[in-house]
Amino acid sequence: MRGINLFRLRPLAEFLPEVQSPTEDVPFRRKVVYTAGSLVVFFAGSQLRLYGVDTTMAADDPLFWAHTAYAGNFGTVMSLGVFPLVVLEMATHILLGLRAVNPTVENRIILNGLQKLLGMLISVVMPVGIALSVTHLGMGSAILASLQISVGSIVVIYIDEVLRKGYGLLSAIPLFTTANICATIFWKALRAGVHGKLAETFAFFLLILNLQGYRVPLPVRRRPRSPDQETRFQTNHYINISYLAYAPILFQATIVSSTYLFSQHLYMDFGENKLVNLLGKWQRSKGFGGFIPVGGIAYYLTTPPTLADVARDPVHACLYAALLLFGCGLVSMAWFRVCIHSRPYMNWLIGDQVSVTPVQDDSIPLSQWARRVFMVAFAVGFCVGALTLLAGFMGVIGSGTGIMLAVTVMHSYFDSGASSGIGPIGL
Repeated sequence: MRGINLFRLRPLAEFLPEVQSPTEDVPFRRKVVYTAGSLVVFFAGSQLRLYGVDTTMAADDPLFWAHTAYAGNFGTVMSLGVFPLVVLEMATHILLGLRAVNPTVENRIILNGLQKLLGMLISVVMPVGIALSVTHLGMGSAILASLQISVGSIVVIYIDEVLRKGYGLLSAIPLFTTANICATIFWKALRAGVHGKLAETFAFFLLILNLQGYRVPLPVRRRPRSPDQETRFQTNHYINISYLAYAPILFQATIVSSTYLFSQHLYMDFGENKLVNLLGKWQRSKGFGGFIPVGGIAYYLTTPPTLADVARDPVHACLYAALLLFGCGLVSMAWFRVCIHSRPYMNWLIGDQVSVTPVQDDSIPLSQWARRVFMVAFAVGFCVGALTLLAGFMGVIGSGTGIMLAVTVMHSYFDSGASSGIGPIGL
């Protein structure tokens, strides 16, 4: 299928102000300064409560399930965190990976501008829905809260553009999510009564750290250059599983969080509809004041709070585990299918430096290399789901998704030489 060209949309892509790319290489110290300054701005916004809004609104957080993974702090200017950026990453790379858009240099430039414009739209629309979902807010307070959240989200979008243009060490998604989960663990570690959870969190952190750096061999047989060639050779690639882990870590949480948000809004407005009830039934929690799913698909996507709940409702536990494990595996496979045409991603995934040796028995034909990577991708996603399940039952501080993302991002960054400025999914 031939992709479309975006030249007709150039005026829209150039509508918003753009951060100029550096004319020369930015020194490492200056990158550190820009990165540190970005973190200061983000954390300041994460502590800046919404003006004119009662702080008790945080109890009605409709995106409670997403904020830990996306560095959001509900009730503050940075309520959305990097959630719009993650949605844009998914949409952009799916369009390019499926060849819906021709991957030319011109189309990529236009798509980057459109991506920012769409991000602005999300930053305006989502806060309105969030503010209106908080039942005790009047219309005036809802509008005021929406404006503040929108401004904070737009600031994050421009910070991400600054970092991606080469002024920073990492893009905003891995930088802010990693810093947020580390800060969450640090501040909760200072509280009394969490020493048991702190030990479990540290053990989970060490487990994830020990799993980093694994590479799966990918020996590929090459066709002989001539019929008379007696010795056949193979090229030895190695699959870096860290880059296969990004997609299930990030996007599985995105899909689940979007399902929660969609289901909750539908149930509040059309609670008597059978199809809406099939998607999810919600009621107010006695623990933190927000709404929790108590039935439907949304309920079976939720981690059982304790082992006692597993024994009380084993069907819920089994279905949740199955959906999580196989869902992460399928997300990992789907993302490799999307990114298989991205040369930077493939260079990071299997490397561009290989050795050539005589053919061994475990080598595979060139035509089957993608099938082998698909199998590895599913296995990696399945393991990510298993680790998420383990973290949920251990009750780690923050979330298992956040810890895995933080460790994977930092390991990949230093493994790449601390100079590539990799994105959250290696693109």
